[in-house]
Amino acid sequence: MTDNNPADNDGAAGRAASDIRELILRRSILPGEQVRQEDLAKQIGTSRGPVREALQVLAVEGIVRYERNRGYFVTRFTTSEMRQLYLIRDLLESEILAGLPKVKRETLDQLRAINGRIQASNDDLDTVIRLNRDFHDLVIAQSPLNLLKAQLQHISRMTLAYQALSVNSLTNFDLLVSDHARMISALAEGDNQLLVELSRTHRETSLSRLAPILG
Repeated sequence: MTDNNPADNDGAAGRAASDIRELILRRSILPGEQVRQEDLAKQIGTSRGPVREALQVLAVEGIVRYERNRGYFVTRFTTSEMRQLYLIRDLLESEILAGLPKVKRETLDQLRAINGRIQASNDDLDTVIRLNRDFHDLVIAQSPLNLLKAQLQHISRMTLAYQALSVNSLTNFDLLVSDHARMISALAEGDNQLLVELSRTHRETSLSRLAPILG
C-alpha cells in the first residue's frame, strides 16, 4: 500500500510548478499555447497528479489560465494589459529601489560577476535569460520592503514568458550588459535616484521590444 504523505505531495507539486515555469522561461511553451497535463507530466518526468496541482498554483500566480471544457493555457496579454503590468512593476520597483540601503561590496562583486557571465555567454540565450533574472533578483533582494517585494515577484511571475521573449528579441547582449553596468555604478555610488531612472529606462526598452510580439 502506498503511503500518501501530504507533505510529499506538496513537494512534488512545488517541483512540478518550478519545472513548468522553467519550460515557459525557456520558451518551450509560449503565451496563448495550451498546456496538457499528460504532455507536461512526460516532459518533466512526473505523474499527472502533481502537474494538476502545479497548474492550479500557476493559475493563481497568473502564469496560466483555465478555460472551462478546454483546459489550461499559458496566459497571453494584450498590449494594453502588458502596459498596465509594466506600470505596476514600475511603481513597485521604483519605490523599492529608491529606498535601498547601502549595498555591500560583496553584493556589488556578485552583480559584476553575473554581468560578466552575460557578456561571456557567447549568445547562449537560455543562460542569459536566467542570469538576467538573477541580476535583477539580487538587486531587489537588498531591500527590506518585503511586502512590496512579494507583490513585485507576483508581477514578475505573471510576465515570465514575456521577459524571456524580450531578451530573445535582442540581436546581441551588449545593451543588456551596458544597462546593468550603469546600474551597478549607481548602486556603488549610493545614487538611488539614478538607479530608479536607469531601471525605468531599462523596463521601457524591454516593453518596446515586446510591441511587435504583442501586436
